[in-house]
Amino acid sequence: MQYFGTDGIRQKADFLLSNRIPFLLGKALSQSGAKVIVARDVRAHSKDIEKQLCKGLLEGTAQIWLAGVLPTPALAYTAQTQKADYAVMITASHNAPEFNGLKVFGKNGRKLSKEEELALDDKLCKIRDNPSPPVSLADVCADALTEDEQLSELHITISRQNHRIRIVDGAEFLYAKHVKSMFPRFDGVKVRLDCAYGCFATLAPAIFLSLGAVVCAEHNVRDGEKVNVDCGSTHIAKFAQRVEKGEIGFAFDGDGDRVIAVVGGKIYDGDAMLLALSTLYRLQGKLKKRFIVGTVLSNTKLQRELAYQNIALIRTDVGDKNVLDALNANGCLLGGEKSGHIIMLDRTNTGDGLVTALTLLEVKRTVGSLPKFTPYPMLELNVKTDNPKETLASGEFQEKIAEANAMYAKSGRLIVRPSGTEPYIRITYECFSSSPHAIFTGIKQIFDND
Repeated sequence: MQYFGTDGIRQKADFLLSNRIPFLLGKALSQSGAKVIVARDVRAHSKDIEKQLCKGLLEGTAQIWLAGVLPTPALAYTAQTQKADYAVMITASHNAPEFNGLKVFGKNGRKLSKEEELALDDKLCKIRDNPSPPVSLADVCADALTEDEQLSELHITISRQNHRIRIVDGAEFLYAKHVKSMFPRFDGVKVRLDCAYGCFATLAPAIFLSLGAVVCAEHNVRDGEKVNVDCGSTHIAKFAQRVEKGEIGFAFDGDGDRVIAVVGGKIYDGDAMLLALSTLYRLQGKLKKRFIVGTVLSNTKLQRELAYQNIALIRTDVGDKNVLDALNANGCLLGGEKSGHIIMLDRTNTGDGLVTALTLLEVKRTVGSLPKFTPYPMLELNVKTDNPKETLASGEFQEKIAEANAMYAKSGRLIVRPSGTEPYIRITYECFSSSPHAIFTGIKQIFDND
């Protein structure tokens, strides 16, 4: 695919805008009568991308609902409850502020399948290669949005710019109401939140407080220049040092679809959370097929710990849409990624960092404690390259992979893959040896590209 990667479309914002990719996507989705809900994250250029996307949508006959700044799971919930044909989230998720992207959801607020993305990607290419004259339309004014979080019900107004554009207020409030309805109170539980200057900056602390938790929140203002910078789920080591004894820490990413926890002073990643959640689901009788879904990056220790509970781990490719496809194909409810994308189909239809965090508190309340999890050591390297797929397929790089496997295959597991969101080849080595340092040094020397 030329546009879609691991999680939607992702590039630096200037690249997206200069190549009119939001416009192409909008035009591709502007089929007859389609109802499309659009939301964005806190980045300043998200408004420019929203404007260009809407111009593309208005090339056809789509009905557009603008929801303003929302966490990604809140958009998915809104799309589901409002029976949208599509929803588009403008975000670069956990990436740095200069990046942006577009995540596309289909009916029922679920991310598109691989096949649907492939068809949409092909449609974008055809529109790009066969441009038609643009129709004359007034610009969409994103600043006209009213983002009142206190409305008691969803409120739709008609934009003065165009009768096919509707302004949506109250979506975040209804999402918050829905989330709170799923959980008991957690009176006195101490939590520390790293909100990453992102979409959950004010909402997550408010929901934890409303459920009785004692909250210490960090980076809890929305700031498009600081989002994910030295904070949030991708900078968990620094956050873990600040989580005090007696607290449970939760670090979100910029758009709120993932979370990493800190439990007992130790980092509790997606694998650890899946182990904890599987315990709850087993006790609640929700694992009738005795399967959960992980990815190729899921730690082998998770697979072995689950086996003690007579639960099998189904592995799929990296990407929460692949996890979702595997859940649906195998009739499972629970799955996720090491990175903190967790999907619980009885509660959410996409990764939801807030619901995951609250469910972990429910596990602790139900079981008494969260299970300890000591994964096998994993080395993670990023090899920067302009074209990850092309570099990975080259003879020179394949020789490096063969050399690493010849030397270290018996001591662990090597996973090499192109990033779907950034210009890197991701190299992961999981070590089963009791002395991983020497092996990790050898792996680094093989793939050193300086």
